[in-house]
Amino acid sequence: MSDPGALPSPTPSGPSPEEREATGRQLALLQEQAAGFFAIWTLAIGLEGGYFTALSRHPEGLTDEILTREARADRLYTQTFLRAAYSAGYVEFETGKYRLAPGLEAPLLRPDTPVYFGGTARFLTALSGPLAFFQGHLKDGERSWWDQFPPEVGRTLPESTRTFYTRLLRKGFSAVPGLSERLAGAGDLVELACGRGEGLVRIAETFPNLRVVGVEGDPTNLKSAQEARERSPARDRISFQEASLEEGPLPPADVVLLNLAFHEIQEKERVLDQIGRALRPGGHLLVSEFPFPDWPELDRLRTPAGKVMAGLQYLEALLDDQLIPSSHVANWLRKKGYRDVGVVELAPIHALVHGRH
Repeated sequence: MSDPGALPSPTPSGPSPEEREATGRQLALLQEQAAGFFAIWTLAIGLEGGYFTALSRHPEGLTDEILTREARADRLYTQTFLRAAYSAGYVEFETGKYRLAPGLEAPLLRPDTPVYFGGTARFLTALSGPLAFFQGHLKDGERSWWDQFPPEVGRTLPESTRTFYTRLLRKGFSAVPGLSERLAGAGDLVELACGRGEGLVRIAETFPNLRVVGVEGDPTNLKSAQEARERSPARDRISFQEASLEEGPLPPADVVLLNLAFHEIQEKERVLDQIGRALRPGGHLLVSEFPFPDWPELDRLRTPAGKVMAGLQYLEALLDDQLIPSSHVANWLRKKGYRDVGVVELAPIHALVHGRH
């Protein structure tokens, strides 16, 4: 029998050990992600400020004072950058001198390599404006478009997509049966939504017998593309056409390329019909895209590449688009009667879907 005068047992309060452990794990993850935010900005600052370039010229290392002079910068800002770069692992420090960490020269300073990441860092920091727009329109869902974004978004986009063309030229084209022979001949390649044309110019310069045509609907992009053409020794084999992809008609082609453009097409079936009418018998359709995971593969979003693609969906949503899985692209091609449809993974963030007409 209980004692009526006894005090009641205290009610347990506060989180359980399991809850504390889960909170600790999540806090560590949040801190890691905050560190990544500043690390990306440090990359962009180091590139824009010329710090990484200066350090690459001096493998023996530089003091912060000399680096300040070489970069023509403010010394306090230089010191601030160097501490952040050391924290992120971008530079090493010994006997008063800072050096570029081993293995970073190609990712940061060599745009023609398939591992180049400098353009991505610049582009990600340029997205602060569009991301703020997204946050400000969560309730009304207002969309935006490229010409409404801050100028730095358009300025950094070509550099961020450069590695996609590099991977196509280094290993993507050769992975498609029969494509290299077609590109080596005196045929025609048409790139749809070619943007500012830098990638198309590189393709023309790589295949000296190939004629290339870029189709682009944005007059500003076309002006930049024409300027890129004039600078190229392959200018006589390069031309551009201002047109909406849905409108057509497209010029006759042995190869049609869409690089990071298929997911932005609203009327995919109509555009695929246009491409089918333009392709010569046995011609190749190449769709170079982000390999966004399908629902059964959702855990892939927890990988570094998946996290980047998930973040890019903010930008795509502003454009009323979303990235799509490679399997969906392949199914679109099969539906339209393409044969030998295949998917080649060129990088964790890059897949090439191909088919023959």
